[in-house]
Amino acid sequence: MERILIAFGGNALLRSGDDSSYDMQLRRATEAMEKIWKVVLNNEVIITHGNGPQVGNILLQNEHSKDITQPMPLHACGSMSQGLIGEMLITAYEGMKSKYGISKDAAVIFTRTVVDENDQAFHNPSKPIGPYYNSDDAAKHSAESGWIMKEEPGKGFRRIVPSPYPVDIAERSAIFSMLANGYLPICVGGGGIPVIKTTSGYRGVDAVIDKDLASSLMANILEAHKFVILTDVDGVYLRYGKPDQERLTRISASDLRQIYNSGSFPGGSIGPKVRAAIEFVERNHGISIIGSLDNASDVIAGKSGTVVY
Repeated sequence: MERILIAFGGNALLRSGDDSSYDMQLRRATEAMEKIWKVVLNNEVIITHGNGPQVGNILLQNEHSKDITQPMPLHACGSMSQGLIGEMLITAYEGMKSKYGISKDAAVIFTRTVVDENDQAFHNPSKPIGPYYNSDDAAKHSAESGWIMKEEPGKGFRRIVPSPYPVDIAERSAIFSMLANGYLPICVGGGGIPVIKTTSGYRGVDAVIDKDLASSLMANILEAHKFVILTDVDGVYLRYGKPDQERLTRISASDLRQIYNSGSFPGGSIGPKVRAAIEFVERNHGISIIGSLDNASDVIAGKSGTVVY
């Protein structure tokens, strides 16, 4: 039996061309659980997940209802998405329990991820969130709410927020306890709710934490044997999308670190996943695997995807 942290990418709940209805997302969650139930049955498994489309929709709802009800801050919107996605994943899992006679219970754990208030990301916001605005509306939000807006040519202006590095998981003890008592923890949704530590506890901050880096941190805290990122590509490629693209099948963390440091992986797509995989192996000396959700059982077994050792 191994301890395995499985990080679901966005395609576990929504795929290109899907509508964003609850029923569609539940269907995708059920498909994802179908692919890993045997792994859950025979191992200690922890599930983490993204929240990009869901929190984006919550932010849109915030925007369109602001004249009716008070908008919530970004960190609160992230907590709403944790609850929403957690409900869908646990509903999907319980369907698997019933179908296959699994005895293990799951528990959704509201998770806050601790960041350093002196992180340079707070002085250099870089993560775009929410809808696009025209120049007049962007200027209005900047003046009235203090938002930092950045233009994307041909699309409009978007709000950008900090993306600080995760340093701890506030609910680490609760997650340990759930795992030790035989549960399947579903946690660290969307990278966790960003918080800073104060003399009176934790305080939420408007930021976005990379979900893969937060999942890597959680895997290290739990001393997992494997850290598996299930996404919409079948591995890590050199020169991705070019005629001479090459998939990496098995590579040491030190060699992958050299390639990563050379700037070979795009920051907005595979880059954070590669960094998360490297950091897990460097800290924990376990194995990281990046691969396709469609081939989940083979990826988890190390028969598919990119294995980092």
